[in-house]
Amino acid sequence: MNTSNIIPIFFAVDDNYAPFLGVAMRSLINNASPDHQYRIYILVDRISDENAATLCAMAQKNVSVDIVKVTEKLDALGDMLHLRDYYTKTTYYRFFIPALFPQYDKGLYLDCDIVVTGDIAELFHTPMGDRILAAAPEEVMLEVDVFGTYVEAVLDVPRDEYFSAGIMVMNLEKMRRVALEEQFVDILGRRTFRVTQDQDYLNVLCRGDYYMLDSGWNKTAWEQVPLTSPLNIVHYKINWKPWHYKGVRFEDEFWHYAEMTPYADMLYRMRESYTQAMKDNDQAQYDALVALALEDTAKARQGILI
Repeated sequence: MNTSNIIPIFFAVDDNYAPFLGVAMRSLINNASPDHQYRIYILVDRISDENAATLCAMAQKNVSVDIVKVTEKLDALGDMLHLRDYYTKTTYYRFFIPALFPQYDKGLYLDCDIVVTGDIAELFHTPMGDRILAAAPEEVMLEVDVFGTYVEAVLDVPRDEYFSAGIMVMNLEKMRRVALEEQFVDILGRRTFRVTQDQDYLNVLCRGDYYMLDSGWNKTAWEQVPLTSPLNIVHYKINWKPWHYKGVRFEDEFWHYAEMTPYADMLYRMRESYTQAMKDNDQAQYDALVALALEDTAKARQGILI
C-alpha cells in the first residue's frame, strides 16, 4: 500500500467519550487540508451502533473514518491494566497501535477531549528523526510541584522532560523494532504507576528517546498555564472541561465546533445539569490524586518499589 500521502490518526473511545470525540473530529476535519488524505481510526472495545454511525458519518472526500475493535488485545491482558476513577481501559489502547497497523510507519495518537485549531498535517510532519515519539511537555507537572516531585522521585524523570501522552506523533516502525508493546506488558507486570498510569509507563519506556513538541500542540485549558506559543491544540483535561463548567479557558473554541455536531444539545444539557455535588466530587478526586502522588513519592524516597 502506498501510504506516502496518508495521515493516520488514532483515537480511543467508549460511549461516554463519544460526544467529545465528535467535537475533536469536527475541529480536525474542518481544518484539514485538501492536499492530504486523513484516515481516522477509532479504537474501541465496544461502542453503540448510534455513536459509531454518528462518528463514521463525519467522513468526507479526503477523510475516512473506521471503527476498530481491540477486544482481543484487552482480553489477552486480562486484569493487568491498572485503573482509577475516570481512567478506563481505553487509555491503554495506544500501546496496541504499532501491531494493529503494520502498514504504517508513522501515525498520530490524539485524546478525545481536545479541539484542533489548525491543520493536523503540520503535527504529523514534525521532523522527529528516529526518535520513538514526539510529544509536548505535561504542563501540570511543571505548574504543580506535588506532581513534578512525584515524577522525579517515582519515575526518575525530570519534570521538564516529562511529556503528555495525550497528543503524540508515533514512530510506529521504531515501536515495532524495539518491541514497545512487549516492554509495556513486561513493566506492567512488575510495577504499578497509580497517578498518571499509561502516561507514566510511556515516560519511563521512552525516556531520552523522544522529540519535545512546542507546548502549543497540547495546551492545557487552565488559566494558570501561560500561553507562550501559537495555539494548535487545546486539551480539556482534569477539571478544566467546558461541558462541566462555565468560564473554562478556551471554552469558545470548544463550543464553536460542538455546535457543528449532533452532540451539541447533549453537551449543553450536560453542563447545565452538572450539580454542585458533582463539582465537589471533582475536587475530591483531585485532592485524592494529590494524596496519591504524595504517598508514592514518600514510598520512593524510602526505597519502596511501587
